[in-house]
Amino acid sequence: MDISGEINKFMHPKAGIHKVLICGLGSIGRRHLRILHEHWKDVEVGILRSGCGPYYQEIELADQVFTTLSDSLSWKPDAAIICTPASNHLSTALILARQGIPLLIEKPVGDGTESRHDWQELSALSVSVPMEVGYVLRHDPCRVAVKNYIEEKRIGRLVEADFYCGSWLPDWRTGVDYRDCVSANRALGGGALLELSHEIDLAQSLLGNLELRASVLNQSGLLEIDVEDQAHLLAYSDDQCLVSIRINFCTQPPRRHIHIRGSNGEINWNLIAGKVEVTEMGKRKIECFQSPISSDERYRLQMEHFFSCAVGKKEPLCSLSNGLKTLGIVRRALEVNSRKRN
Repeated sequence: MDISGEINKFMHPKAGIHKVLICGLGSIGRRHLRILHEHWKDVEVGILRSGCGPYYQEIELADQVFTTLSDSLSWKPDAAIICTPASNHLSTALILARQGIPLLIEKPVGDGTESRHDWQELSALSVSVPMEVGYVLRHDPCRVAVKNYIEEKRIGRLVEADFYCGSWLPDWRTGVDYRDCVSANRALGGGALLELSHEIDLAQSLLGNLELRASVLNQSGLLEIDVEDQAHLLAYSDDQCLVSIRINFCTQPPRRHIHIRGSNGEINWNLIAGKVEVTEMGKRKIECFQSPISSDERYRLQMEHFFSCAVGKKEPLCSLSNGLKTLGIVRRALEVNSRKRN
């Protein structure tokens, strides 16, 4: 299967992006900083942080460091990447978007407690201000391959799909006590449901809109946290495919896979191995695709695509509307789980 056209469409827009502001210097902010420094040496990078956090060596890669948003706006960035805790995404995005600054908003787009009016304003601004939501797995060649197999009806009518992600939170951030990180803090947008919402976004990008039917959130007791470390959602796609999404950060060793069964066969994507297999009824393998890229390469592709969106050459792969649909499922899952407990 040739998907080189899908990969090669991400062109480097040399004109138009000269200054990029990164809001927040957590693990994902530092990753974006490093990738910009490695691949876009002609782009100036500014960092906006509170000044209260720890020192990170990566900060030496930045051209400017700001402690207030007003100072960073005076620098006149051409684009911004929002990597603050999810609870701060919307307020920061509104200020930047009102200045016409293209935005890459890290996932999740919010924590679900924001006002509807503010989301409506940001959505209205997104009509003229380019905005991409950072669900980086949309840029994985394996996702492109799976999407093509589905659209080509290689496995017939879709019957059921299982999205599974199990990881171990203490291993996520080297040198950081997991009990103190954003992921373990409800007020900052933590919990497995928000932190591992990649699987919800992947389900929607591959299968279409989801209608949530049930959700179970749980604390396994394996971690010293006060948020859910397990979430199990059941939903139907527009085509009545039964969808199971099982996500947790209390599993060792990590496992991550997507299994889609159709009337004529199956698709299996091992996200850790970067491998997709298609089998027909009877389990005879008929096609296999191996991803040629690393995790960092996905982020580079995402950055290239974001820059192309920022200068008006491409449309977002994950729009603000897409991000809000995923956040909507998260909110409904929380509500359904809460009603069952009450």
